[in-house]
Amino acid sequence: MIKHAFGVITKVFFRKIVIEVPDTTLIQHNYQGSLYMLNGLNDFITIYDNGMHKYIYQITGLYEQEKPLNEQEQSKFSQKAFFEAAPVGEILHDRFEYGLATFPVIGEETFLTNVNDIKTMLVLSDDKMSIRFGKLTTQDIIPKISVDSILTNHMSVLGNTGSGKSTTVRKLLNEITKLKDNPMIDISKANFFIFDVHGEYTELPPELTVSKKVNDISINLQNLTTEDWMNLLQPSHATQRPVLLNALKLANHLDSNNNDVLWIKAFCALQLFNSQSTDAVPKRAKIKGLLEGIDSPKINECLNYYDAQFGNFKPNSYDETFRSEIKDYVKNKTGYEYDDVHSYLIGCLESTECKTKTIKDLKLAVDLVLLLEESKGNSQIRTFCSTLMTRIDNLEATYSDNLFSEDFTRQAELEDMLLTKKTFTVFDCTFIDDDVLLFFTNYVLRNIFNKQLEMKRVIGSITKSYNFVFDEAHKYISEKNEDNIVDYSKMFRTVAKEGRKFGVFLILSSQRPGELSKTVLSQCNNYILHRIRNNVDLEQMRKSIPYINDGQLNRLSFLRTGVALIVGDSFAIPMEVKIDGEEFGEPSKTVLPSEIWIKDLQTDPVDSHKEEEMIIGEQGHKYTLGR
Repeated sequence: MIKHAFGVITKVFFRKIVIEVPDTTLIQHNYQGSLYMLNGLNDFITIYDNGMHKYIYQITGLYEQEKPLNEQEQSKFSQKAFFEAAPVGEILHDRFEYGLATFPVIGEETFLTNVNDIKTMLVLSDDKMSIRFGKLTTQDIIPKISVDSILTNHMSVLGNTGSGKSTTVRKLLNEITKLKDNPMIDISKANFFIFDVHGEYTELPPELTVSKKVNDISINLQNLTTEDWMNLLQPSHATQRPVLLNALKLANHLDSNNNDVLWIKAFCALQLFNSQSTDAVPKRAKIKGLLEGIDSPKINECLNYYDAQFGNFKPNSYDETFRSEIKDYVKNKTGYEYDDVHSYLIGCLESTECKTKTIKDLKLAVDLVLLLEESKGNSQIRTFCSTLMTRIDNLEATYSDNLFSEDFTRQAELEDMLLTKKTFTVFDCTFIDDDVLLFFTNYVLRNIFNKQLEMKRVIGSITKSYNFVFDEAHKYISEKNEDNIVDYSKMFRTVAKEGRKFGVFLILSSQRPGELSKTVLSQCNNYILHRIRNNVDLEQMRKSIPYINDGQLNRLSFLRTGVALIVGDSFAIPMEVKIDGEEFGEPSKTVLPSEIWIKDLQTDPVDSHKEEEMIIGEQGHKYTLGR
């Protein structure tokens, strides 16, 4: 061993050692038919404690000693260099253990790590249940990753746009599909939910995949929880949230007591009439609007004598008639005196769940809740809730015919997808607003998580596991959602903390780790890190990822496209890997001007302009292109 040692340890720290290298030309050598090559940074080195116990380090720095101050010392230092190396782990009796329990000492000799020892560190699984991402950037070795390990931990795939993270996720899924060729494995028992934000997961094997656009399926609104409505409408805490909750309860109450709409309007009309703080003209218009459709000839007759200018009746005798007729109408409909009916309604809502059948029913209920508030003199309530009503109107206009349709067939398609009859269930979420994306991903995750909870409660064990792939996760599993009084990330954080016990695991793909929920990111056990250059993102990763050191973090800014640093519980050591997934990069390929600006010489220029005008004209516009 002495003959092939390339250096001697001169300094030892917990986080690194410094190695003095007398002659760099003697590092590379051939020993017993094996060629030992020094590639530089990221190479592994070995320090032998004894024949069966070895310390493994990874080179993190190379430098020469400073030049001597006088000529007499020139020969003493001219051939010396220094390496810095970070601790990786120990090999004892051909078994690798990450991390060091003891450390080498000054004067120990250092050697290039042989191929067998590198394989001992990196080959983590047998061929039956293992996958491969690619080969090491410094060695011609392809690590094998245990499926049992990588799919039973939460994982983040992070990297700037164009760095190769989407290709890596597709590579992972493709490796899973290869397991179907093993006769001992039933790949149908794998369950992946993929939320495809950019339409990039369309090439999974059709026999293993069910895929639907989110706008082609529907959710039964009665299945939504209060948390779902909070995610969907994001009301302000002080005013809009209690209005929304009361409206959901009222909508549910009116579903089985539809006639209550009329007496509630009549009640509000008299309350509004008694109010002294409302302008006479708009008050009369609102009261008449509330009483439309009420089958009471005397009430309608009274309205003919309602003076809009002064807000009273002429003659005055109709004033008392109007009051008594409405009170009688309310009592006839409810069985309660007018003065007690509001308390009766509050009692009904206290025992009612927050549910609605349609968005239209919710809009009516919100309007009634606002009327009840206005009838008590809260004239500003409708202004304070204007943004909430706008969001509800937008939901009705945008999603009442698709995602929130009452079509039972569309609703059944979603329920069928949640049964995971195939390996990959892909939800195409392209062109979905971020708020709705937050709601929808939360809704599916909660459904599966609750199903697993029930399975554990009923039969005492978990027989299925689920892996959720969240594309562009920063859009909805966001740190800003945790800063709100209403916690929109609660379900994601719950699964991040407790999902392992119930067989539910997260795979986050994001180009902005700085915007991801800190809690969810910190609960991930595995990280595949592509090129990241934003300082905010790098700092967030420094705080959230315990497996990475400063040197590796700085290295991320200079990784090539398709190269990733892989760290975490499922990987014996941090590995820099060239992802073998060129064929999966096409859906994320950058559109190059040099490819789309080239003239087609076989096409007549005049005809091509006409064709362009014709196509645009069909879309309702008329431009002249390329002229």
